[in-house]
Amino acid sequence: MKKSALDPVWIALLLLGAGACAAPQTTSKPFQPAAGPVPVPAQDARLSIRHYEYMRQDGGGFLQYQLAKGSPQIRLLAAQALGSLPFPQWSARVSTALCAALRDEDPLVRSAAAFGLGLRADPQTLAALCAAEPVEKHAQVRARRVEAASRFDDDAAREFVFTALQDREAAVVCEAVLGIARWEKDAKQWTAAESRLIGIALDSHSPEDCRWRALFALARQRSGAAERAYSAAAALPDARARIHAAQGLGFVRDSAQATAVLAGLLKDSDWRVVCEAALALGRHSDEAALDALLGLPRHASAHVRRVRLEALGNFAAQAERVQPALEAARSDDSVNVRAAAIESGAKLLKAGALDNLEGLASSDEARIRLAVATGLAHLPATARVELALTLAQDSDLRVRAAAHEALLGVDDPRATAAIEQCWRSGDNGVRLALSTRLEESASAKDLPGMRACFANASGDIAPELKRSLLKACARIGGEEASSLIQSALADPDRSVRQLAQSLGGANASRLVSEASAERDFSALEELPEDPEVEIVTSRGTLRFRLLSRETPLHVHNFLALARRGEYENTLFHRVVPDFVIQGGDYRGDGNGGRTFDAGPLPAEFRPRKFLRGALGMPRNEEVDSGGSQIFVTHRETPHLDGRYTLFGELVGGFEVLDAIEVGDRILSVRERK
Repeated sequence: MKKSALDPVWIALLLLGAGACAAPQTTSKPFQPAAGPVPVPAQDARLSIRHYEYMRQDGGGFLQYQLAKGSPQIRLLAAQALGSLPFPQWSARVSTALCAALRDEDPLVRSAAAFGLGLRADPQTLAALCAAEPVEKHAQVRARRVEAASRFDDDAAREFVFTALQDREAAVVCEAVLGIARWEKDAKQWTAAESRLIGIALDSHSPEDCRWRALFALARQRSGAAERAYSAAAALPDARARIHAAQGLGFVRDSAQATAVLAGLLKDSDWRVVCEAALALGRHSDEAALDALLGLPRHASAHVRRVRLEALGNFAAQAERVQPALEAARSDDSVNVRAAAIESGAKLLKAGALDNLEGLASSDEARIRLAVATGLAHLPATARVELALTLAQDSDLRVRAAAHEALLGVDDPRATAAIEQCWRSGDNGVRLALSTRLEESASAKDLPGMRACFANASGDIAPELKRSLLKACARIGGEEASSLIQSALADPDRSVRQLAQSLGGANASRLVSEASAERDFSALEELPEDPEVEIVTSRGTLRFRLLSRETPLHVHNFLALARRGEYENTLFHRVVPDFVIQGGDYRGDGNGGRTFDAGPLPAEFRPRKFLRGALGMPRNEEVDSGGSQIFVTHRETPHLDGRYTLFGELVGGFEVLDAIEVGDRILSVRERK
């Protein structure tokens, strides 16, 4: 990889741009100009910019120089790269360069700079982002500024977003609406914003894109005052509006009118709307809601049938009325519907469900055994221990994980021994399920096993497992837990060290720091422009256009893995109706994550929105933790925007997307010529 030196001109540019932001405190390495000319060829500049973006470095000022002096295309790439450098690890010189780029002559560069400032959320940059002068005439840039400001937890930022609701361009208003959905509900601007959003939702002259987003924001904030807006939206032709109307009505309790509207939505022509209406009625859990759910005829969509049973699991006081519906579902042709009946039955009947669970624990279908293991959590500890011990030895990793979770907290020597054995020699994914639970409930008695687990964890799940163990240690507190956290400061994985540092307080000076290993990204230059691929599944074929110009690393990673056959016969292990399907994990339990070169996969967050059929990259709480898994959205999902990498769009096979359930498989991935 050709690295580029810096000429002294950059020093003056850096100083000139400093006025764009209030002076932030520098926490990154001091600027050190290098001797020699800056390379001119655009090809070299593109390669270097991509390299530094993915290595999360600024090249000693190279990115800032290119943002100030490059061609419009190079400046755009440099702005994207600088926006990916995290705050506070990178502060003053990155923030200053991005603030200066808000005045760039090219609106695409200004837009990218604003988006990057939002990703970084450096408090020192907020004044520049929300500045009234110079007046921004380009609507898309104003929209990106509003989106960026909404990611700051600050009254001035919220005021800026709220004011943007009055913008003359619908694109800007839409971003302001979505920005309000990100607020904490106790924000002092919320009452006024709620009233304005209700007005947008009720106004028949509001653009469709603004109306459904207003309903999304109101439902996201669980606004009870918006009942009239939700009820009116239930009759709109836009399915997106009806989806969020149903979601919102789920939080309007003790309202016969809300229940009646939801009951009407159970007849909707769009299965996604019906799913949301069923889930909302489950939150109401009164007699009228139960009547509506029990009266829902057998729906053509297995997703609806599954969600209906999940909703019925909330009617504990009316368990006898629900039981016939659960019994009828046992003959459903969808294993996921049968599994939902098992889990809801355990939730409603508790110890009374034990005989049924024991009879199903030896099923040939892993999805049924998983439902049994998951259902055990609803039984009293003494009733579940025998069956949990049996399922803890299951051949399916998902079943083993759920069974081990059911053993946590059980006062039985056999359960204690099983958990201890898992800590010392169990599968990493199973142990991750345990440690995740302990993040909220760990005590000192868990420490010996956790310490043993931390010491022997290895493989592609190990960093996430170790971070989870550290969080559990922080909850426990005390000298022994602190000792484990301190030892993690020398862990080989950077993300583990960083978390240990954040948890270690004043004693974090032992943090090991070394340069990142070099990686070769030159193959990205050979990617075809937005290629098409077919993901052949057991339900049919999904055809995608990959966004190689926006997210080249993720496209390269996906294609490289596909050419190796990594996706062949892998499960769709997670399906959330009216949200996503997720698969591509070689382990089959959602914990696997290989990459094209075994290194971390840096996120490529871009302004493109997650619409229906968006192809995205799952990750854990670490931003740069993608791998081989993929997800595809059933609908618009604004809460994923700018938080997950979107690297493809579905262009054919929407009926296949709607049909895929847990247990279906990816058979192959083919590149279209």
